[in-house]
Amino acid sequence: MLALGFKRYKSDASVYYYHDRKTKTLVIAIVYINNVCFMGAKGSLLLNELKQKFMARWECCNLSKTTEFLGMHISYNHKNQKVFIDQCEYLEKVLVCFNVVTNPTHTPLLSEFSFKPNKKQCDPKIH
Repeated sequence: MLALGFKRYKSDASVYYYHDRKTKTLVIAIVYINNVCFMGAKGSLLLNELKQKFMARWECCNLSKTTEFLGMHISYNHKNQKVFIDQCEYLEKVLVCFNVVTNPTHTPLLSEFSFKPNKKQCDPKIH
């Protein structure tokens, strides 16, 4: 990843970023053994260029839109610009493996709780 111009995040050794100062474009890559997930703006020329360089260097294929990564299910709401990640399928497999009978319930968050989106630009110097 470093040979392609990516820098490693200080807070997580498996996360890399490529920041083009000229176009202010950011591409993030998550690497785990032989799995890589590239993220960037939809239709980004830089994202496509970096993926092509990566695929030219290592034998792999582009699976396009990520719907599953490392056991996590990923879904998107493009209209509201939101990404949802869950591990329900993985948890069900673990419960079956250990013969755990489940009684599903909702996560005990306060009803008025809501996540607030980060509207600030990511500062690569911090990460």
